[in-house]
Amino acid sequence: NARGDRGRGRSFDDRGDRDRPGFEDDDGFGGPTTRSVWQDRHDEKKRVREETGRSTLAETLVGEAVFGLNPVREALLAKRRQIHKVWVQEGADGILGDRQILSGCDALGLQITTVSKHDLNMLVNQGGGSGRPHNGVVIDASALEPVPIDSLPKWNPPSPSSEGKKNNPPPIWLALDEVVDPQNLGAILRTAKFLGVSGVVVCAKNSAPLSPVVSKASSGALESFPIKSVGVMHRFLQRCAEDGWDVFGASGGDRGAEDVTAIHKIDKPSVLVMGNEGAGLRTNVRRACTRTIEVAKMNGIGNDDATDETSVDSLNVSVATGIILHALLSAA
Repeated sequence: NARGDRGRGRSFDDRGDRDRPGFEDDDGFGGPTTRSVWQDRHDEKKRVREETGRSTLAETLVGEAVFGLNPVREALLAKRRQIHKVWVQEGADGILGDRQILSGCDALGLQITTVSKHDLNMLVNQGGGSGRPHNGVVIDASALEPVPIDSLPKWNPPSPSSEGKKNNPPPIWLALDEVVDPQNLGAILRTAKFLGVSGVVVCAKNSAPLSPVVSKASSGALESFPIKSVGVMHRFLQRCAEDGWDVFGASGGDRGAEDVTAIHKIDKPSVLVMGNEGAGLRTNVRRACTRTIEVAKMNGIGNDDATDETSVDSLNVSVATGIILHALLSAA
């Protein structure tokens, strides 16, 4: 009953806790009203640091800490973020002499501040990049958000001449259906930009945010690559199909799925849809695809024993994306 639930998990000995300094009783329903002495002391120390001008770098952040040589270079060049500060590790002469970073800072009127490696480590760790190398440079910058869209731009097919087709191949976009791991998203963006994908579409919800970790994993591709978002993925894909786009759903093991290596010619604008790391494509998303494709397992060394049991029966989503994109773009 309700009365029993309110007392669940608390013994009579807990009543003495109410007399502890800094203890506040909860509301009986798990409300977050308890505050420890440690938290009060932490806030007091932070207040003193602010008053004396000794705040940590993390406490002075206006935006988020974008770290890594390539992400910082790309952010300065792309100018899609508002950049507030630039920190470089003491003694990092290579970065202090980097022409791209220097010219980028000059163009935006930014001054470079040298700080200790420990300060940069703490800044990156507190920003969610724990253990990831910052390469001696971090910027305080505004966050990036994908641009909401309802449909993809129309493609004007080239003239019948071969030269026209060569100069204007059909565009290929990549749609990610709830890819949530920032490392996977970053690796996918890096591959997509390198191979020449026209752009990437992500789900507005249940997708990895465009964080500094994603930027680092993408080697800076996040900073300049066109990334869009849609509210309902399967409706967006249906609209693409209605507008004449081929919608390829990557779905390994589906009956009727085509081997991607068997696709030799693409003469229509296309969207490749990759699914979630664990669940793959959702049912409605798969139904919205006009074709399903897969990366077939090779019958090479190590795969000739049909009785060999193994848990390695699929590819990481970023690896599968690279293989399929390369095949589709080569056929376009």
